Amino acid sequence: MLINKQEFVDIINRLKDTDDTVVKVNKIFDDTIDSRISDSMNASCLMICHEDIVVDLLKKIFNDIDTLSWWLYECDYGRSFKMGDLKDNGVAVDLTTPDKLYDYLVDCYERNKE
Repeated sequence: MLINKQEFVDIINRLKDTDDTVVKVNKIFDDTIDSRISDSMNASCLMICHEDIVVDLLKKIFNDIDTLSWWLYECDYGRSFKMGDLKDNGVAVDLTTPDKLYDYLVDCYERNKE
């Protein structure tokens, strides 16, 4: 059973917010703590986050191998995605928002289950 679009978008936005917080905290460490100490500090140590588990679960739900991870990490939660970055059967796919990513994952899921 797939999750609905709003649930998916909420999860993606929470993952993005957590990632943004990690980046901000790491920047604070980098700017304020002696570099010898900050090298061993990492905001992700401070976050109670199970991002890998959540991403793996979403990949299993949508029977997705690479698209979700690529969109999250390589495209920085879609922020650096540009039209033409992903083509499906020669057609550019619009993945500029989590909503559009959801629609694409559902479409792929439906095509692959036949």
